[in-house]
Amino acid sequence: MKPAVFTLVIVLLTAGASFPSLAQNNQQQKRSKSRDYSLKSTSYMMGRNSRMMNDMISGALRMDLTEEQKTKVTKLRDDYLYPVTKDENTLRTANMNVLKMLENPAFDPAKVKEEMGKASGIEKEISDSYVDGLVSLRDTVGKEKYEELRKSVNRYRDNLVQMRKDKNTRKQTQSVSKGESVKKIAPASPSPDNKN
Repeated sequence: MKPAVFTLVIVLLTAGASFPSLAQNNQQQKRSKSRDYSLKSTSYMMGRNSRMMNDMISGALRMDLTEEQKTKVTKLRDDYLYPVTKDENTLRTANMNVLKMLENPAFDPAKVKEEMGKASGIEKEISDSYVDGLVSLRDTVGKEKYEELRKSVNRYRDNLVQMRKDKNTRKQTQSVSKGESVKKIAPASPSPDNKN
């Protein structure tokens, strides 16, 4: 009887030691996934100014404008949209450089601050160009048409968001109807030395 109890104690101790390591692995995977998600969402948000400006310019060109107005609106792409897009790409690169620098435990704080300063300067240029571009667009089409344009672009963007939500819902419904298993993460077991 004693060898069986001894074997059972060893199995329980071994299993107890392996649960914290599984929990640590799960936590590391969650951290890397959340980091990937934050990088993706950050890079997605950084293009919002150029996307919004492009939607406004494209919407204005579909309006009833004079040829002179259409020419001025088209010129806004060269004057504002393309420079903003280029600056957003430069900003994305600068922010990625900062993240890479900070991953190194022996990072140089002066270099990180310098890179962050560059990123802040680029972000200000983007904001200024974005506002100047919208002011030029408003001055070209007039305040009434600009208001109409803004509302139609907002409706268009809301429709896009709704279409994405509907698409995701359909995908989830199809996955469930096909019988695909939904992955659930088991809660991490508490470590033996952690007493609440």
